[in-house]
Amino acid sequence: MRSPMLLSVLIGLSSALIIPAFHAPLLAAEATSLSRRVAVQPQQVRQPVMLTLERTACFGFCPMYKLTVYGNGKVVYEGRRFVKVTGTRTITISQSAVKKLIAEFQRLQYFQLQDSYTGGHTDAPSTITSLMMGKRQKTVNHYLASPNAPKELTALENKIDAAVNSQQWIGTASERNSQGVR
Repeated sequence: MRSPMLLSVLIGLSSALIIPAFHAPLLAAEATSLSRRVAVQPQQVRQPVMLTLERTACFGFCPMYKLTVYGNGKVVYEGRRFVKVTGTRTITISQSAVKKLIAEFQRLQYFQLQDSYTGGHTDAPSTITSLMMGKRQKTVNHYLASPNAPKELTALENKIDAAVNSQQWIGTASERNSQGVR
């Protein structure tokens, strides 16, 4: 007794051998057309990316604001207190700048960091960062007086500020003082 699967394979092979030679160019053109259609399709679905940086209050006049950076380069600034510009502002940075920030998160092995770094004196602000890449999400609360926080985390926080030029909204200390913002 012959297996149905073996029989279908034999029929397929015999059909391939019986096809007249004049059909070969047509079949090759069809295969090329199919490969072009497949090549036009996106090769990979891009995962959504979003990162945030939030600076919190201290015992004093520390700038309080939040930055949200999306994978497409959109940046949303929310100025809260002790900043030159309060309220919401939106700009766009280059996708290469976003990629550089993501590379910094990866270099730091952000997903392996502790969720919170605390300790130290009690008057300092905190910086809260987060990264969402696809389904992976991580938030790190960094109390700036913490003796346990890696220095690279502070460097990452500063790179986010620099990439979006947050100083345009926060202002320098002298600008905030001249406006009575402190």
